[in-house]
Amino acid sequence: MEQRIKKLEQILLNDRFANHNDIHLVSIGKGEAIAEMTVTENHLNGVNIIQGGALFTLADFAFAAASNSHGRIAVAANATINFFKGVSSGKLTAKAKEHSSGKTLATYIVDITDEEGNKIALFNGTAFLKGEY
Repeated sequence: MEQRIKKLEQILLNDRFANHNDIHLVSIGKGEAIAEMTVTENHLNGVNIIQGGALFTLADFAFAAASNSHGRIAVAANATINFFKGVSSGKLTAKAKEHSSGKTLATYIVDITDEEGNKIALFNGTAFLKGEY
């Protein structure tokens, strides 16, 4: 297990888009992961709240970490997001948790919260499971 997590951490460190958006992996376990992002000016849209794509990217990164935690390459087959609250600053946390897993598909739920625990968005993702990495 430890070897698999170390290899996955290396894969995730190579995620250039997440790095560009200042998203950081906090923890990873079997079927779950936590990622964080501190909201900056670069994450804001024209009305000075976080851009939906920034929230999606944060959730997608946590989803990728959780869905790849079993030692198999997992890629998104479908993803949706619901936005609940706009924010302009602070640290956001995305917690991904496996909901179900089969032979070729797995589903995940990612909650995004602010520093006070307020729900900002909810992401649902389905991963297609490929071969071992």
